[in-house]
Amino acid sequence: MRRTIVLTSAIAMLLATSSAFAADGKTSAEVTTDTGASSSDSTAPASGGAVLLGAKVGGIVPFSGLSPFASVGIEAGYVFPWMNRSFAAALDVDYTVPKADGTQTDPRIGATGGSYDWKLTEKEFAFMPVVMYRLTSLGRLTPYAGIGPRIYLLQSTVKGTANGGPIQSTTEQSTKVGVGVPVGVEYQLGPGGLLAELLFQYAGLDHTATGNANTGALSLSVGYRGLL
Repeated sequence: MRRTIVLTSAIAMLLATSSAFAADGKTSAEVTTDTGASSSDSTAPASGGAVLLGAKVGGIVPFSGLSPFASVGIEAGYVFPWMNRSFAAALDVDYTVPKADGTQTDPRIGATGGSYDWKLTEKEFAFMPVVMYRLTSLGRLTPYAGIGPRIYLLQSTVKGTANGGPIQSTTEQSTKVGVGVPVGVEYQLGPGGLLAELLFQYAGLDHTATGNANTGALSLSVGYRGLL
């Protein structure tokens, strides 16, 4: 009888202990799961590749004597998953129309020589495949830098006046290949980031109207770059 009572008591204690451990284990798992989910939602970095879409607006300051002018651009590309999304490739497309004007003397104008006024309009439509490195370890701020060839579709149009009358306008077109180096920083906002970018660009420009010039310039742009 005594053995039966002892055995029964031991079994009851074992069952009670197992139930307690099971309850504690479940609670710990739930806490761990909840904590992990919260931690993942708040601190885990984005992973996997992403489509990159962006738009920019700003101004360009040419080195070749053309006037500063507004510029607009769009971009599309892909952010690779390697090294916490540190590398990206994109195609930038931008457009600007810097101008220049002046007065030129010419002995062919008037009986004793004279001058004429001219105005140059330089349309620049550029495509730039670019590879970028993005420093993604600084939280919301992501500095980046890139490099790529720039393909320019150029059109120079010159108009003028002489002795009070108009001079027939002339237009030249060409395609040039140069280089572009963008350097900027993104500030995370929503699915992407606000950006500020400084772009150095250069290519030859040897139209008759421009002489041996170039498209060298600095442009400063602001915009938004989304990662989808």
